[in-house]
Amino acid sequence: MTDIDSLMGLDDGEADVGLGSEDKKHARSNQLEWLKGEKGRSYRAAFLYFNPLDASIVAAMKARAKKDGKELTKAEVVEKINSAFAKRAELVGKPVDELAEWDKLDTSNVRFKKVEAHYKDGVGFVLSRLGKDGAEAAPVWKTMGDLKTYFTTILLIYPSNREGELIKEELATGCKVMPWRFSGKVYETLHQRADSLRQNSLSIASQDVILKCTNTDYQNFDIDAAGPSLWQKNQKFASGVLSKAFALYEKLIPFREMSTADLRIKLGISGGGGSSEAGVTDDEFNGLLDSV
Repeated sequence: MTDIDSLMGLDDGEADVGLGSEDKKHARSNQLEWLKGEKGRSYRAAFLYFNPLDASIVAAMKARAKKDGKELTKAEVVEKINSAFAKRAELVGKPVDELAEWDKLDTSNVRFKKVEAHYKDGVGFVLSRLGKDGAEAAPVWKTMGDLKTYFTTILLIYPSNREGELIKEELATGCKVMPWRFSGKVYETLHQRADSLRQNSLSIASQDVILKCTNTDYQNFDIDAAGPSLWQKNQKFASGVLSKAFALYEKLIPFREMSTADLRIKLGISGGGGSSEAGVTDDEFNGLLDSV
């Protein structure tokens, strides 16, 4: 006998789905959304990827001690870190022991993750292991094409029109925190803008920028400063966007990892053992790779 009560109490999330119009909502991808610029459109943005404050303090103290020829003690480091955390706690209005990890970031210096990868049709982007698995693995990785360097970071994207002009009435609800992947060419442009700001005693960490996409396919951007960062003007808002950004830090590697053995299988390349009389020669192997 049909249990009507059970059917009536079934949650939508527990039900099977079909291919009707009412089921289209389930087809949405849960993959992380990365910034993809549209040619001719400008975006007002700010950088949100930072090192932990204590790590920055230790690095600076070690560099200073080395320069001065002095020995750095643990007590000095602990005192400096505790002092910095006390100031941060006062700034965000929390006890020191209640500071979240995003409260303890060094927001004075933006950071970027450097990633080396290959791309091949039919395989996609793969993190490079070229030069890491020995000489026998090198020909396998070389068939993936040129090794390219990419950079990733986290951006706050403000609501704006196509010219990058802020839409103030949407500021409270229209901001997006999302990762951004870009090329060495864009990274070089960022260096140029950062240098220009430093000459005026400013840091790109405290400034908003305008990112103008000049090529959709290759994701090239022109970059200009846009004034003091709006997100840093309100501490509650700042804590909110930093918490969202921090949750994405572990997801800044945009490409998949593959072992050399897995890549051989993916490419349909057999072998992988040491040298033997039955094995193929280097020329024969490279010929196999060329045919992939």
